[in-house]
Amino acid sequence: MVLSVIVRSRKDAAAVEAMAERFYRGWGLRVYTLGGVRSAEAMAEAARSIVEGAPGFYIVLLGREDASKAAAVEAELPLNAVVHVVPRARVRNARLEMLYLETLRARARLRLRAAWGGGVYRFDGRGEPLEGFSIEPSYESFIGVGRFNRLVARLAGGRVGRNPLVVRASGGLHLVYNGPRVRARLVVGDEGLRPKAEVVGGEPVDVDLDSMVGVNKGVIEAYARASREWLRRVGEEFDTIVVPWSGGKDSTAALLLALEAFGRDRVKVVYGDTGVEFPASRSYVESVARKLGVEYKVAYAGIDRKLLEGAPMPSHENRWCTGLKIEAIESTIARLAEGRTLIVVGDRDAESPRRSDRPPVRPGTREELTVAAPLKPWGGVHVQLYILSRGLPLNPMYEYGFYRIGCYMCPALRNWELYAMTSSFDLYMKLMRSRIFRMFVSHRLRRSGHGGGVDGDCGCSI
Repeated sequence: MVLSVIVRSRKDAAAVEAMAERFYRGWGLRVYTLGGVRSAEAMAEAARSIVEGAPGFYIVLLGREDASKAAAVEAELPLNAVVHVVPRARVRNARLEMLYLETLRARARLRLRAAWGGGVYRFDGRGEPLEGFSIEPSYESFIGVGRFNRLVARLAGGRVGRNPLVVRASGGLHLVYNGPRVRARLVVGDEGLRPKAEVVGGEPVDVDLDSMVGVNKGVIEAYARASREWLRRVGEEFDTIVVPWSGGKDSTAALLLALEAFGRDRVKVVYGDTGVEFPASRSYVESVARKLGVEYKVAYAGIDRKLLEGAPMPSHENRWCTGLKIEAIESTIARLAEGRTLIVVGDRDAESPRRSDRPPVRPGTREELTVAAPLKPWGGVHVQLYILSRGLPLNPMYEYGFYRIGCYMCPALRNWELYAMTSSFDLYMKLMRSRIFRMFVSHRLRRSGHGGGVDGDCGCSI
């Protein structure tokens, strides 16, 4: 099980097991006890023996009566474990709905734990707390690499330091940290062509990405080891291992984990080419595949062909493109599969409530297929630093300021991605060579009620 829960007593365990039966069906969630011990030292020792005994991630749930011991216990545990206090005297006193919510918050701590120390952001819980930083189940964090800080600075009218920590909160709000304080607030929306941003305080602070990788080596390796060993155990009973790869950070990290767990000879790779991929993503896949020494099969979805034949531009209400992409990937996997097949995906909790609710291991679309998501507890920061720690670059689209990568005409593109596209002269001019991109731009202009061209910061007009 990629996620397990540890509680102090057997009665607490019974309550968590009842919660899991209602809210975590199909997860195989394991619940351990500390044997009823009460001192912080004994609790830490018992919890550490459990965590070190099996791969995966662990949540230690304590009641308020043990709240004073929480920090001391967590400090003694490996970094793939967190301690969370339930707002009741004992865990068993909480209603099942509350236990579910507190478990979600604890899961969020695994991906959002962050601090400032030594001139970089730390994700091991050590360092100066970040001002105004809160942990919520719907939140996500990532490093704004490349041009991200410059794009925010242009929108906000004030300098923003390099490689900021960005916390995606709710309602499109992104808190952009420079050092331990929020430097800017960025609001991203589904509509319009330009997001909003403002400088709210702090000072511009530049952070060195290589130094951040070095300082966070311990947590990167702890997460990689927990997920890799869990994945290795899951994959023991399968004949074929397949990784669908898009070139985005999550599927790239999933590929790296699979290679570390099973080796190149056992892993088969499928690149999902929709026909409307960013050219930089295709080049990235080719170059990384060469560096890793892996071959991949292309699953061509033909979305470009359908659009040129007159199909309507995909929308939130009619995402016909998704069906074509899934069909192409699944048919390619079917040709590669031999016997029982494990599909390793880059799904993470922070991506959406739907993905958060999915079990780490779930049935595929056919009886012989099973899907595993070893990255579920990871945050965006862990994925980014893990890839960099393996000597690989991030997809060049992140250098343009993107923080999620899909197709260049995806209906899910938000105004941040549109702004990033039109703020880089070379990217914009490359995309404008595509008739489909020009069709997409016209579609978004009409949807936004914009009658003329839009001047990006580089002077591009869409």
